[in-house]
Amino acid sequence: MVRRIVELVDARGTTLGECPVDEAHLPPGRLHRAFSVMLFDAADRVLLQRRALSKSRFPGLWANTCCSHPAAGEDVAESARERLDEEMGLHVGALRELGTFVYQALDGQGAAEHEFDHVLVGELDASVRVLPDREEIEELAWVPYVELVDDVAARPERYAPWVPGVIELIDRARATA
Repeated sequence: MVRRIVELVDARGTTLGECPVDEAHLPPGRLHRAFSVMLFDAADRVLLQRRALSKSRFPGLWANTCCSHPAAGEDVAESARERLDEEMGLHVGALRELGTFVYQALDGQGAAEHEFDHVLVGELDASVRVLPDREEIEELAWVPYVELVDDVAARPERYAPWVPGVIELIDRARATA
């Protein structure tokens, strides 16, 4: 098994160093760079994943299409495209970064998140076959974006703790478009 290394950053995203991903997720969590991708189809639906029950952090919760950590110095969008291919067998074109946010959360199972999260969006034809890695993904669903926003507000316990921040940046980008 490959030990992934994450890039430690400050609250502005300035690189401070590196550490193993497992170490970064020990409570209370060390702030590190991450990304969250949300893919939309032509009908303004988003592809969501329910995290595998075997995941070490927030298993079984619904999340955006894909999320992970770029290696230190790695282009965030390129890392995200590679992760979409690894987790889902998806080859997507351009991903557009909407901005970043910082969040911190404990999962109740001895792990923590403290991430400087880059939010990226892209388009995907809903007819494209998705091949989920079952070690990463329990279930997939296409959900109208407005329904996702409403459900996260009504039942936040169903979702990974970074999803509200992802939605906030998407909504902010739409408001200024």
